[in-house]
Amino acid sequence: MLIAHQPTDGGVGRHVSDLFEGLRVRGYDVILCGPGLPGAAAADAAHRSLAFHRAVAPRADLVSLAGFDRIVRAVRPDIIHAHSSKAGAIARLAKILHPRVPVLYAPHGYAFAGYFERAIERSLYREAERRLARLTERVITTCDAEARLAATVGPIERVRVVYNGVAPASDGPLDPRISELAAGGPVVCTVTRLSCGKGVDTLIDALPPVLARHPQVRIAIVGGGPDMEHLRARARTREVAHAVRFLGPSDDPIPIVRGADVFVFPSLAEAFPYAILEAMSVGRPILSTDVGGISEAIIDRESGLLVSAGDPVAITRSLLELLAAPRLRQGLGDAARKRVSEKFSLVAMIDGIADVYEEVLDAAVRKPAKG
Repeated sequence: MLIAHQPTDGGVGRHVSDLFEGLRVRGYDVILCGPGLPGAAAADAAHRSLAFHRAVAPRADLVSLAGFDRIVRAVRPDIIHAHSSKAGAIARLAKILHPRVPVLYAPHGYAFAGYFERAIERSLYREAERRLARLTERVITTCDAEARLAATVGPIERVRVVYNGVAPASDGPLDPRISELAAGGPVVCTVTRLSCGKGVDTLIDALPPVLARHPQVRIAIVGGGPDMEHLRARARTREVAHAVRFLGPSDDPIPIVRGADVFVFPSLAEAFPYAILEAMSVGRPILSTDVGGISEAIIDRESGLLVSAGDPVAITRSLLELLAAPRLRQGLGDAARKRVSEKFSLVAMIDGIADVYEEVLDAAVRKPAKG
């Protein structure tokens, strides 16, 4: 089994490292291939180093393709499972050189469904996915919403939905920084990459009316990224900088999230984010934009509140509702914890992906030889 991945951090890194460990426990011989070890993968994980450049770079991509070809020839995998758009593109192009090796693709959020300033960029990514679909045995999506996108660029018969899953969250200590903030009043927390399309600017725009009613509220923003300084400046412009704390990235945000009174996820485009599942696992009341598959995780007004993306007025209104109603927060948090344990477990995720592997391998055995 060869698992190719481009990001080593964020949701993709988390997913790949969880998948690697889960498959290894089940007896699979797994080799990782990417620019570095993903997420929290063990240092002794079998790994072949290969750079996948995130941006479109034809010369560098040809180098990556040649390197991947050499790795496939050396490893001789039964299956290649590629994660994210760039690793997915390289792995599927390599199928031209290795037509007998099944290639599975996990988009983790189709690039053409992401945030773009220019429509032409979205069109180019969509066309690339359409052409690569013919080189894909199965597409494993993380939610039904992503499966519907997959059906617009390739045969729906090849799509399999396996939800992201998380292990049960045990009780544990709080991060000292969240404890310090909570000592002064309610804490609103978000965990996300600080980049275009993640909606943190929308959250900041929603804060002035909230702080006018609840001046003691503090906002903890967990994550790093290229928009850090832009968001700091926006907080100053909106005159809310005194209430906003940028805590930086965290390998384990659970001790921070656990201490929040409300968890907000304001993204403009997503697939099925781990941040939502983690907040559910520790029983936090969640306010999220209704994008991607988030409504498959959160049932509006039963296990969280959902609002339209890019709407600061809706975030303001829902934040004020949650801050004024402790019983509502408790009920939503309890329902979220129950739902994630029943429907989105780590065990179910690993089992579901392993089932797709076995399906593909069985089909390869049954496939009659040509001629």
